[in-house]
Amino acid sequence: MEPFTLSRNRFFKFTLKCIALTTISLKGVNCGPGLSTPKLRGISEEAYHNFRALQEVILDENPIKDFDLGLALDQYIYGHPYPLETEDVLLLLTSIPSSYLVALALDFSFTPLVKLPPKERMERLMSWKKSSLAMKRGLYFILRQFSFFLLSSSKEYQQYVGYAA
Repeated sequence: MEPFTLSRNRFFKFTLKCIALTTISLKGVNCGPGLSTPKLRGISEEAYHNFRALQEVILDENPIKDFDLGLALDQYIYGHPYPLETEDVLLLLTSIPSSYLVALALDFSFTPLVKLPPKERMERLMSWKKSSLAMKRGLYFILRQFSFFLLSSSKEYQQYVGYAA
């Protein structure tokens, strides 16, 4: 009998489906009383607050004072005149910081990333960055690069670095 093997691609797709399932079944992890949410065009309040939590640690030295990573995400996904081909993947990506499944699978913790204080959130992200697991390193770099992409896409940042509007 041949041993069961699972390709990386199938494993990644399976993991994304598990994250989606967990996200659907555990709504409202980071949305609670006292959290204000601006008017959004399409992303959920959960996705907005997840990216705001990432902004606190990834973009902590952001030179643009009023930049809002959650609103930038909403604008990026729903600001195009045509639908994004990657919209489903991006919406799955927004659920990672508040996913109990991700916290349990990657960190053996029952506390999702967004529920941690900023210092511990940064420590967990740095552990992902330096991890021997490609999945952790990949998630860290995807979240980091996407956050910087959204920042660099803002008109205020482009003016800050000297590009004419």
